[in-house]
Amino acid sequence: MDLSPHNFVSVNEILADVLKIVKDSSFKLNSKGWYTSQIQQALEELSFNTFFNDVNQSFDIPKNLRLEMPKGAFNLQQVYLFNGDECNIQSSVNVYTKRNFINSKSGNGYVARDKYYNDGDRFHTKRAVRDTSSAVNGLSGDLRGPDNLYYCGLQSGVIMFSPNCRNYQKAMLVYTGIMADIGETPVVPQFFRQAVKDFVLVPALETKMTETVGTNAYGHWAGLKRSYEAKKDQPYTGSWFTAEKRAKNLNSKERQDYKEYFTRLNY
Repeated sequence: MDLSPHNFVSVNEILADVLKIVKDSSFKLNSKGWYTSQIQQALEELSFNTFFNDVNQSFDIPKNLRLEMPKGAFNLQQVYLFNGDECNIQSSVNVYTKRNFINSKSGNGYVARDKYYNDGDRFHTKRAVRDTSSAVNGLSGDLRGPDNLYYCGLQSGVIMFSPNCRNYQKAMLVYTGIMADIGETPVVPQFFRQAVKDFVLVPALETKMTETVGTNAYGHWAGLKRSYEAKKDQPYTGSWFTAEKRAKNLNSKERQDYKEYFTRLNY
């Protein structure tokens, strides 16, 4: 990995720039928690807009076959089952998404609109196959569903696995993630710095305007707010557009390095 914390900006560095402009170094206008929340929201928006942080993470298959999506995860791309561990994957299979599949909270039993057998269903055709090996005395055999397929449903942030997923020890999720929870560790990529700063400044200056309504200072803060808002949102040259463009244009090596950095922060 070619990245180090020097390729990132800490929350305190962002705050140093913002607080100087809004003259709130003592946090009388807004709390530090408020500013930190604004920085996190900026990172979330950039993550949503750029699919910047691709993540793969493994979990033990829960006994009840219900796995909560990791914090900050969205855009679930793939689900795999495997035995062994990430250093020694012994066997693996793909997990397919089955619409309207919901298993019980205990993992015993499930409901689904399309059950493959679909006996008596006027809209879904019978799609199970005949197992002629069980045919005796002229009987046509038993209907069997796709036992070789592994599938899951997703509802309210919970991944619900089909019963046969118990054949495997672990599930690997591939998804887009919001960048690591912010704290003292530098987590803002340098090419996001200006966009994040402008994102935080706009609501901070709005608060400053509210505080100074009816005074001579109001015009000054209103002008600053308009200036930073335009600087952030200007088409093609604004800080937000520039940040998104740089994130989307990362080559595979650079993207992999950022992914590794965030993964280390999350463990």
